[in-house]
Amino acid sequence: MYWCKHCDCAYPHGTEGPSAALRKHIRDHHPPPPETGPPVITGRHIVIGLLVLAALAWIGRLFGHS
Repeated sequence: MYWCKHCDCAYPHGTEGPSAALRKHIRDHHPPPPETGPPVITGRHIVIGLLVLAALAWIGRLFGHS
């Protein structure tokens, strides 16, 4: 038997060895984390986007008149 540090329980090792047994135990006893959804757009993202647009507009005006 091996000891799982995640859920404080013992699990059998069988014939596959400790690493395969731990992967099977985690797959059986620890569900994957829930989906978090799309990334959150913060005010910092908006400010950076506006700065990039302003820089592109400035570069466009700079090269557009020559």
